[in-house]
Amino acid sequence: MTVPGNGESESRRRVGVVGAGIAGLATAKVLREDGFEVIVFERAETIGGVWAASRTYPGLRANNSRETYAFSDHPYESAANHYPDAEQIRGYLDSYARRFGLESAIRLSTEVVRVGRAGTGFTVETRGPDGNGSVACDFVVVCAGTFSVPNAPEIAGADRFEGTAVHSSAATAPELFTGQRVVVVGAGKSALDCAAWAADRARESTLVFRQPHWMAPRFLPGGVPSDRVLINRPTELLFRYHRLSKAERVLHGPGRWLPAALMWAMGNVFRITQRVPAIMVPARPLPVGFENIGMASEFFAAVRTGRITLRRDVIAEFTGPHELRLGGGERVGADVVVFGTGWRTQLPFLAPELAAEVLRDGRFHLYRHILPPDVPGLGFVGYASSVACQLSSEISAHWLSQHFRGELELPEAEAMRAEIARVHAWVERELPARREGFFVGPHLLHHIDDLMTDMRLPVRRSRTAFAEYAGKFSPARYRDVAAERARARTGHAIAP
Repeated sequence: MTVPGNGESESRRRVGVVGAGIAGLATAKVLREDGFEVIVFERAETIGGVWAASRTYPGLRANNSRETYAFSDHPYESAANHYPDAEQIRGYLDSYARRFGLESAIRLSTEVVRVGRAGTGFTVETRGPDGNGSVACDFVVVCAGTFSVPNAPEIAGADRFEGTAVHSSAATAPELFTGQRVVVVGAGKSALDCAAWAADRARESTLVFRQPHWMAPRFLPGGVPSDRVLINRPTELLFRYHRLSKAERVLHGPGRWLPAALMWAMGNVFRITQRVPAIMVPARPLPVGFENIGMASEFFAAVRTGRITLRRDVIAEFTGPHELRLGGGERVGADVVVFGTGWRTQLPFLAPELAAEVLRDGRFHLYRHILPPDVPGLGFVGYASSVACQLSSEISAHWLSQHFRGELELPEAEAMRAEIARVHAWVERELPARREGFFVGPHLLHHIDDLMTDMRLPVRRSRTAFAEYAGKFSPARYRDVAAERARARTGHAIAP
C-alpha cells in the first residue's frame, strides 16, 4: 500500500487533532515527539474530554486503579486514590499536558465544524472565541471519542414533567439531588454511580432498568484490586480473540470447558463479594456481557442498606409535573430523572464523503480501529475502547504516527477492508453490545500485540515469558516504544 509520508523529510508536516481528551493528549505528544507540527482543537473550555468538570457527575471515579489507568511514562502522584476520582484524573491529565509541553498546541473553546479534503491534505474549519477559522492540515486525527454525544430516550408526556430530566453527563451539580426524589434510568456504570450518589443525598433514589450487567468489585477478597486480576495475559486468554494462536485454538476448542468454568467462577466471585441481589444478576454467565462491565461497589452497598429502590421496568410516560408511570403500571414520584443510557455514535464534523468512508450502517470501518483504508491521511485514536484506554490510545498513536511518516508497511486497501469485515463478524459474535466496532475491551493486549507486530517492535515486554505472564501488568512496560521506534529507523537491534 502507498503510504502518505516519506520518513524524516516529511516530519514537519502539520497534523490537526480533534479533541483534547485522553486520546488527543496521547496523540499530540507522540506526533510532536516524532517531529510533526500539531494543532489540537478542543471545543470545551478545558482539556480532559469525558473527565472535564463540565461533564463529570458527582462521585465519578475510574473503573481502573491508578496502576493501569495511566500513560506508560507518567504515573499518578502517590497521594491519588487507588481508584482515582474525577478531580484527581483531571489533575493527572493537566500534569501530563504541562510535563510534555502540550498546552501551547491546544486551542480551547474551538469547535471543529467541518473536516474536508483539500488537495492531498485537509481543511479543518473551526468556530471559536474569535469567530470562524480555517486551518490547512496535511493529516487529521479524530480523537473526539465514543462518549461525546449523549443518548437519552424520548418519553411520552415529557411536556407534563416540571422536574429536571438530564443525561448523566449533565448531572454535574452536587446539589441537583439534594432532598429530591431521584429516578435513574439504566444499568451501566454511570447509572449505578448516579443512583449511589443520590442515595446519600436525595429523599428517594430509584433505579429503573431493563437488563442488569455484570459489575466487578473494586477489591477482591484479600484487598487485591480487581484490575490486577482482570488486566493481564492469562486472564485475557479466557476471551476469544478474532485471531487465535495454536494454544488458543485448543483452549477455545476442545478445552473450552476451562475458560467457561473460570468465567463462571469469576461471575460468582463478583456476585458473592458484593452481595448482589437476585434482580441484579445477569441471566447469562461471563464472558457474555463483559463489554458492559464496570465497578459498582458503592451502589451495591447502598442497595443492601435499603437506600436505593430497584425497579426492573421501563418508563412508559410522564403522567404529571412530578410523576411518571412505569411499563408495568406503577406510578413513581420524581423530581429529577437521570438518563444513564449511554452515547450515540456520530461524526457530525466530517464532510459527507469522508464520513461515508468511516461510518456505515452504524459501524466504524477502520483498520486496526485506526485507519480508514481509502483515506490514508485520516486517522482515529481512541476508537479501540479498552480496559486501559490511555495505553491503547498511546500505542495507537505510535502506530498512526509511524504510518504518517511512511514507515509502516500495510496491506492494500482491499485486504484491509476484508480484515475489517472479519473483525466486525467477530464483534457481532463476541461483543454484541459493541457492534459499532470501536471496542476491544478485554482484548487489550492482543490488540496492542497486533499494533506492535505491525511496527516490527517486540511483543513481549518483560525479560522472561514467566514475568510476562505471571508478573503484574503495568503500562510502564511500553514506556520505551518511542525509543524503540527511533532505534528501528537506524537499524539498531531492539532488545526484548
